[in-house]
Formats: sequence, C-alpha cells, structure tokens
Amino acid sequence: MRDSGGYKLYLLGAFRLIGPDGQRIALPSKRGQALIALLALAGGGERARPWLQDRLWGARSPEQGMASLRRELSNLKALVNRDGAVLLAADGQRAWLDLALVSVDLRELAAAELALQGELLEGLDLAGSDEFEEWLRAERAQIAARIETARQQAAAAPAQAPQPSPSNAEFARLPALAVLPFANQTGDAASDHVAEGLSEDLIDRLAALRWLPVIARSSSLAVLAEGESARAAALRLGARYAVEGRLRRAQDTLTLAISLIDAGEGTQLWSSRSALPVGAAHDLVAELIAGLVAALGGRIEQQEQTIALRQQAGGAAFHDLIWRGKWHLNRLTRADAAAARACFTQAAELEPSSAEAIIQLAWVQLWDLWVGRANDAATRAARKLAQRAVIADGEDARGYMLSGIAELWLRQPLRAQALLERAVQLNPSLVMARVQLGVAHYLRGDPGLALEHLQLALRLSPNDNYLFFTNGEIAQSYLMLEDYGAALDHAERALQHRSGYWMPYVIQINALTRLGRVGEAQSALAELRQMRPDFTPDFCDWTPFLDPRWNHALKQGLNLAGA
Repeated sequence: MRDSGGYKLYLLGAFRLIGPDGQRIALPSKRGQALIALLALAGGGERARPWLQDRLWGARSPEQGMASLRRELSNLKALVNRDGAVLLAADGQRAWLDLALVSVDLRELAAAELALQGELLEGLDLAGSDEFEEWLRAERAQIAARIETARQQAAAAPAQAPQPSPSNAEFARLPALAVLPFANQTGDAASDHVAEGLSEDLIDRLAALRWLPVIARSSSLAVLAEGESARAAALRLGARYAVEGRLRRAQDTLTLAISLIDAGEGTQLWSSRSALPVGAAHDLVAELIAGLVAALGGRIEQQEQTIALRQQAGGAAFHDLIWRGKWHLNRLTRADAAAARACFTQAAELEPSSAEAIIQLAWVQLWDLWVGRANDAATRAARKLAQRAVIADGEDARGYMLSGIAELWLRQPLRAQALLERAVQLNPSLVMARVQLGVAHYLRGDPGLALEHLQLALRLSPNDNYLFFTNGEIAQSYLMLEDYGAALDHAERALQHRSGYWMPYVIQINALTRLGRVGEAQSALAELRQMRPDFTPDFCDWTPFLDPRWNHALKQGLNLAGA
C-alpha cells in the first residue's frame, strides 16, 4: 500500500485501521467498522446519510436509525480524528472520509494480488442488517470476478492482448447493465451527493435482479470521460445496457430524468421523469428507486425476449431458450404456456443445476395450475419445484415468491407471508411478490393491510403485464371492506386489461347486488357466462380464504343475480 503520510485501512481479511502514528485504532463497534468500510469504498469517500442509515439500521424506524447514525458518527470522529487530521467528517446530509489521508488496500491492490488476501471484512457480521449483508455479498462477488478475470488474462497472455474491460469476461453470456454517473444539473454543487447517492442506491437495488449482471459502481460511476457518450461508455465496460440520469431543480422540487439505452443497437429503450421534494424522506426515495428498478428490469426483459425471438427458432442456446420461453409465458395463453414449458425444459436439460431454469419451470407450472384451479396434490408438486428454486439460489427473491404462492393455494397464508416477506426483503422491486403479500393478508381476513401492499405494487409498476391480476386483487379487498364503488372501479380496470378473467366479474356482480343494482348484476352475469360458458359459482371455492364464509359470500352474491 502507498505511504499516505497518514492512515492505513485494511478491509481484506479482518478490519484494521492504522493511525498516523503507526498504532492500530481499535473500533469496538462492528457498525462503526462497517460504516468506515462503506465510506472507504464509495466514490470520493462520501455517502448520503439516508443511504448509510438504510444499510446499517434499516430494521429500525427512520427516527431511531437517524439517531443511531448520529451517535455512531460522533463516536467514530472522537476515535479516528487524531493529531489535527480530520479523517472522518459529516454534515446534515452526508458523511465522508478524506481519501487523501488514508490508503485503502482494496483500492490499491492489483487484481492478481487480491487472491493472496483474505475475504472482504472477514468475520464482520451485523445481526439484523440485511441491507449491509446484501452490499457485502455484492462487493465480494465483484472482487471474485476481478480475481477470475485476472487469472483468465494471465492464462491467455501469450496468445492475446489483455481485454479492455474486466466486465467482458464476466458477462460474456448475459446482458449486463451499467449505471453511469448521474449529472447534477441543479446548478448547486451541494447536490452532487444527492445525484451520487441516487445512482448508488439504484446500482445496489438492481443487483437484486439475479438474472441481470450489474457493473460494479467502482467501475461504472468513475468511467464516463468528458464528451463520451453513454453508448460508448457502456460498450467499453462490456455492458449491453446503460442507464444515464440527470438531476434538475425547480424551487423546492428535484426532478430525476432517467434514460435506458441499448448500447448494442444504439437505441433509447425507455425514459422517465420523477419528482422528489428537496430533502425527501428516506421512504419516499426508497419507493422511487424500487419503481425505477421494476421499470428498468421489465424493459430489459422485454428487449431480451425480442432479441431471442430474432434468433433461429431451432436455436438451443440456454439463454435464448429462457428469453424465448418468457416471451411465450407473457402472452398468457394456454398454447403459449405449453411453448414456454418446452423452452424451459430444454434449458434445464442443457444446465440441470441452473437456478434460472428451475425458477422459470416453477413459474410456468404455477401459471398452469392457477388457470386450471389445481387440486392440492398438483399444488404440492409445484411447491416442491419452487422449493428447489430456493435451494438452487437462496439469494434470488423469485424462488421465495413462488414458494409463497404455492403455500397460499394450500391455505397456509402465514407460511406464505413469511416467504413473501423474504422475497420483498431480497428484492423490493419484485412487484408480483408485493401483490401476493397483499393477497396473503386478505385471505387471512385483513383486506385493509392487503390494500397497502397492493397499492404500492400498482405505484411501483403501473405498466406491469399482470395489471389485470393486481387490479382484481385490489377489487376483492375493497369488496371485503364493503367499499363497493372502489371494488367496481378496480374490477372494471382488471377487465380492461384482460376481458376473459372471471374473478373481476364475480366481484362486479357481488358489489352490484349489495348496492341493490340487481339488473346491472344480471347483465354482468350474462357477460361472464358469454365469456366463460363453463363458469359456475363453485369456481369461488378455489379462492383459498382461511375463513370459508368469504367463499360463501361470493357465491351468495352470484345467486342473488340468478346464478
């Protein structure tokens, strides 16, 4: 490590901080050590207070987390700022390390040397700080990728020149995404940390999409050269997709403009503008980021499906099969579901241990069972497949979500709730997990709490492919709350998105009969019978309420309309 004339910080192996006098500075607080590490690996050594609070005290209330961060910073400054040197400083919005005063091993060691060191923050375990653990896993994965890239380059050195970017080897088989530095166009340099904090939060949250490799922020947030286009930067990083952002201000409102670029084709795929009050609360910022992740993930999935369909229909490449299968599944027909199953089965034969193939097979099996209102034996078989997905990749939120859905259908909403909460914890942008969490609550008889989750899902992904389902579940919750006007509104929205979905008709009929509008209810029943000639009131028995009186109530409303 270089001689900084001051401090030395060792993050590989056990945490160690050496003061300017050459003596070790003991930091008794594990969160204090983690806080120093989070700052040391940040661009410019600086983080926003809400970002730190979320990583280290995310399980506490915002007020408690804020107070804990304030105390920790005060204690740390007393310990590490020595002999007139201010290594650690903070103001009301951010905290930072003066990187000119400290040499950090991970910043200075070459990739080939990393393999000779210990694991990043070895033995540092923060109970109840899942966000920090998620950050730590992502950082360790990036170090491992750097080591593997260096090993491959060393092995290939006699035959070829070094690769321009370590990302090329790491992401050779998958579409990678680079989040480029967000431009601060507010005219206020004090907002630099806001732009940086938003981009860092976005990178961290995107990393929860296990199917989408995200370039490490140490590469993507420091790469944009003056005058360089987003497309050129993405290609140099080995990424197919790039996100660029611009932060502007009008009076007391910040506007974040986001663009998604397909660097391979040189096209802009998607753009969005989001408004935030200056000094917005952490929860509001977190919801904004979660919505952006949901939108970006959905748009990239759509593009990859389109690319896969351009390939030869007989192509058997693993990822082409996965994307082609997803395209079929999203068409929501029985024939396409069968085609999707064939693609995913072939992919699983190519790579039997692939978590992605198992997840997609479980998803298509659950879809088939939902359409056919499966019995318990078939649902238990689907649950077993979903559990295999969790075993294959315990960090992929989708496996927990699918297991939770199966538990719902087996009338185990408490067990389902725990699995779905884990899914949302791993990936706050997994909209279907939030929808199913809402379903779990109303099946237990708590439609008010269900609405909180369902309406958040609607805000996060207003253009989701399953909007018909989300609106139908919102309509059911309002029906249980006896808000019949809202129930009718959302049932109608569900039918606008998917006219063949029988459940919104049932909700409409029930709401109308309870409002005394029996004639309209009979018209809705006639429309349902025309759309689904096989429909009978017994369809309602499949909805897995814990209390069967809710099933009886739905059938009673149908009978009042003449079913």
